[in-house]
Amino acid sequence: MEGWEHDMEQPTWTGMRAIVLAVTALFFLPLQAQAERNWEFSVGGFGGEAYHSNQDIKINSGDNGNPFHGTVHGVQLNDSGTFGGKLTAWYLPKKFNWQPQVGVELDFTRFTADLHPQTQGADGTVTTPGFQLGAFSFTAVRDMSVNTLAANLLFRYPIWSTPDLPQGRIAPYVGIGVGVQRAVLSLQVVPYREVSYAPAGQVLVGMNFFMMKNLAVFGEYKRIWSSHDFTYTGIAPAGYEETWSLATNVLVGGVALHF
Repeated sequence: MEGWEHDMEQPTWTGMRAIVLAVTALFFLPLQAQAERNWEFSVGGFGGEAYHSNQDIKINSGDNGNPFHGTVHGVQLNDSGTFGGKLTAWYLPKKFNWQPQVGVELDFTRFTADLHPQTQGADGTVTTPGFQLGAFSFTAVRDMSVNTLAANLLFRYPIWSTPDLPQGRIAPYVGIGVGVQRAVLSLQVVPYREVSYAPAGQVLVGMNFFMMKNLAVFGEYKRIWSSHDFTYTGIAPAGYEETWSLATNVLVGGVALHF
């Protein structure tokens, strides 16, 4: 019986040793991967000002009895406040802390771009022989709120990098992004609301200053551009369409938590 009991215990201890070795390997593999490759994540919020460049609006008057097709130049949109947030992931090389770091980011920005009554120069065709479109007057206030959601590819350079601050005490960065922009246009003279979705692009440059390892303040400039079509369905003649070119310079400051 002693020999039988010994034969039964031997496979049991062998199996336990195998389990311990497997668990130990699973525990050290993530540590080894972390030693070779480390990621930093952050979540931040920002606020500031949005400054709109004077832009062109293309207008097709549709079937209004005296149709025209033209472009209104230098249309002025009201500047506004802006706010938003971002989620960012940075890859931190462990061997060369001085080299540029690559990141990806999801960025949300909100502002308004209202158009108030104005007359601007224009060019285009009209039905009257020998005449061309020379100017166009916007007589109704158009309110427009704009939300932009973009995915950015970022590059930053760590300055004063230490083992405790591999991202550097100061970290200037640049980036480029693409996404989607949602513009909601409404009128004040009549109850009307129209929503337009369009592709958007943006470029940005900024700087992080780390007050401590997990807390940073930052300043950022970015330029966002897109184009939107509005048809004013139900209140404008059939076939009427406005195409707004929208380009906005955004200056913001914010706070980010890093982990």
